[in-house]
Amino acid sequence: GLVASGLFVASRYVTMVLFATSDQPQRLWALGRCWLATSVGLTFPCVVALDQLVRHPAMTPKKLLRWFSPFLAAYALILLFGRFELTPDRVVGWSPKLVGWGLGLLVFVQTSFVLGLLGLGTLLIRKLPSNRIRLALCGLMAAFGYLGLDGLLVTFGRWYVRPFLFSEILALTAIWFALETARRNFA
Repeated sequence: GLVASGLFVASRYVTMVLFATSDQPQRLWALGRCWLATSVGLTFPCVVALDQLVRHPAMTPKKLLRWFSPFLAAYALILLFGRFELTPDRVVGWSPKLVGWGLGLLVFVQTSFVLGLLGLGTLLIRKLPSNRIRLALCGLMAAFGYLGLDGLLVTFGRWYVRPFLFSEILALTAIWFALETARRNFA
């Protein structure tokens, strides 16, 4: 699952490069949905990292996947049926932009995921005794809080691609740190 998520995230960056270097971005339209790959490609590994960090009988991988499945279903709905428009972008030239109901659903789903993560992380930090695990949870919470805020600013504000990439890099780093902390803590 993590390898597939990683490849999906990488498809976003490959798509960005292709759109930035293409003379005819309309020819790349089929790749436009990869532009949103980080929605699933970052949230699923975050759930896996939480599972690896906590390792508590009350929080099984099955329960976490059940908790994540509505998000996954919403992302699939957006990626498969959302409407995209090709818009000029001052950083990458042209970019596919989600419009209409898909954009509203994406904002709702991402905001719900981040708020759920922040709430769950706060509860876990108060209950878990290990400072290393607490630090990894704080890293996930901070990175995804920043990613959520950045996503809202990109969607509704005047920010463009660069700040969003920094928040994605921070989220990837936080996921890596959480997985590495879990590996070292439970090895």
